[in-house]
Amino acid sequence: MTKSIAIVLFLFFLTACSSVKNAGVVYHQSFNFSAVKKYSLYERNSSFTDSQSLLDAHRNAIEIAIEMVMAKHSFNYTNLAQADVIVTYHLLNGNRQEYTNYNQVIRFCSYCLRASAWQTADKYKEPRLGSLILDIVDPKKQRSVWRSVYPLAIKDEDNSATSNEKIQHAITTMLAQYPHSQANQKQTD
Repeated sequence: MTKSIAIVLFLFFLTACSSVKNAGVVYHQSFNFSAVKKYSLYERNSSFTDSQSLLDAHRNAIEIAIEMVMAKHSFNYTNLAQADVIVTYHLLNGNRQEYTNYNQVIRFCSYCLRASAWQTADKYKEPRLGSLILDIVDPKKQRSVWRSVYPLAIKDEDNSATSNEKIQHAITTMLAQYPHSQANQKQTD
């Protein structure tokens, strides 16, 4: 009887630990992340939005989650002309052309990750179907300097509350790995 309980508890903890998802991160180490105070998102009528077909409900949920998490880390939203960085996103839906277009718009080169200027954290891997990709773009160079990938896996049967919860959790997990985020995070003491 004791062995049965021990086995059940072991399997429970093993399953619980294996269900925790990590966000893979890669970033350009020459970019001064600690100098970032203001961010923006691309406007809805930009080439960025044209790079992917995404439901407005998902687009809104992603942008609201970005705004909430960035505010929590003391980043201020501003217009594109005054932004230190631009936050972009892509929900990988299996359309390779959309993914290619997105990477071209933000000038992200997966082959360049082998270059010594890129720093990898938490086992960054190429995104898979259903992954949420979050990029931070340097507006001066118009190029991604930070990328995180999270296995979001929104299902067709997920209602809006469940989808929004998954998106919020993903964005929170991804942006928690922003370099020097501790220095920018609001003091809660």
